[in-house]
Amino acid sequence: MNIKTFIALMCMVVPGAVLAESMTVVTPKALSGPLTNPGMGIASFHQGYGEQHTEADYPNPGIEYERFYWSELEPVEGQFNYALVDDAFKFAAMHTPAMNVGLRFMALDGPESGSKIPDWLIKKVKGVWTSDGKTFVPNLDDPVFLQYSQRLLNAFGKHYDGNENLAYLDIGMVGSWGEWHNSNFPSLKPLDKRYTPAQLEQYVRMHFTAFPKTPKIMLIAGGDNLVSAVKQGAGWRADCLGDWRNFSATWNLMEDDYPQRLEAAQAAYSGFNDAWKRAPVSFEICGYMPEWKTEQHYSLTEVQRTFDWAIAQHASTINLKSRAVPKEYRGIVDQALTRLGYRFRLVSLSHNSAVAKGGVLTLNSQWANDGIAPIYLKYNVTWRVVNELNTVIAQGKTSDDIRTWLPGKRPIAYQLPIPGTVADGQYYIEVAVLDGTGKSRINLANEGKRSDSWYRISKLNVH
Repeated sequence: MNIKTFIALMCMVVPGAVLAESMTVVTPKALSGPLTNPGMGIASFHQGYGEQHTEADYPNPGIEYERFYWSELEPVEGQFNYALVDDAFKFAAMHTPAMNVGLRFMALDGPESGSKIPDWLIKKVKGVWTSDGKTFVPNLDDPVFLQYSQRLLNAFGKHYDGNENLAYLDIGMVGSWGEWHNSNFPSLKPLDKRYTPAQLEQYVRMHFTAFPKTPKIMLIAGGDNLVSAVKQGAGWRADCLGDWRNFSATWNLMEDDYPQRLEAAQAAYSGFNDAWKRAPVSFEICGYMPEWKTEQHYSLTEVQRTFDWAIAQHASTINLKSRAVPKEYRGIVDQALTRLGYRFRLVSLSHNSAVAKGGVLTLNSQWANDGIAPIYLKYNVTWRVVNELNTVIAQGKTSDDIRTWLPGKRPIAYQLPIPGTVADGQYYIEVAVLDGTGKSRINLANEGKRSDSWYRISKLNVH
């Protein structure tokens, strides 16, 4: 870090003299390379499904993404399995650094997998069985099913909405895996032919009703319901990122589906392309990256195009499904991680070089978000002054809402009172971005991070 002290002549005239005030200007050194932070970057998928990776095999994730079927969430009517979801939060908290969590609730899997709503509910609602009698598919327009769906989401919303570690709720419940399609059920009429957007809109609304505080995302396949969800404040997501020839040699999602869906959504709602400014954009890759190499034989150019496209959409998270990243592709992934989501950096700090006991330390700082998206949960920029023993003598958080920090630079001015009881001497100025419990959670793109995750920025004399 560079520290420069200069003399500023202040417009304060004392009989026979001019008061000169010494100022310190600091330009902390920036870090390059990927940063791991909560709610952004690469996802851990269902705790890795038992896979154990080193950071050489898989980037350090910032989000734990888990999906749960109704049959496991409420196996007995009215008895909700909160422990299942609690385990996701516990796993995320134990990670280094601690992750945020993304959730989706589901009512259907595939025709071969068996019913994914509980048996007690099957007895109450309308629907159809697959020809082998193995899987029950509920009617999404059945008033009883709608009523119980809202009750389920309300129960988990009451328990988790507003949780400071819940990065987003993925709007599910509709279609296979809650992904707003039933294309893996060839005997069923496609969802968009079976139900009207107005009927499916009830599932969008119930997520907003049950989780009013939590950021939400909506699948790109939602059509009119995608537009409606974004209008209400949701971000969006897409599965099968990186499909260049996974399903066909002449058709792919990256060129023949995603762009058209996004253009249609923007045409239907002029604010769609700005959804990332208030809620996350998230992706899940097609298949697994090892298969990209061994089966799809994707070139480095194709992999680069995949991640470049995600960056162009202002993505915050990409789910690589907890499978090792081939060495040939790792450089592309790491390069994307230097831009994905938010990336906060302290550009400069200026302050009085000396402050009188009982006085006020004015901190004029400039910050940059070098990423491509804001942060979507509330954290607090906090300054403190410590002595040689790292004892805090003054601390305070700014009033800035960093959720408004879009890519670019911004100034922050903050005044920190210095107690009149401190001893004369040299002290240190430190900064951190804290969560609601007062824990430093955000890694800055700066050098100077200490063992307690605060950043030592400058020195100060108190007299």
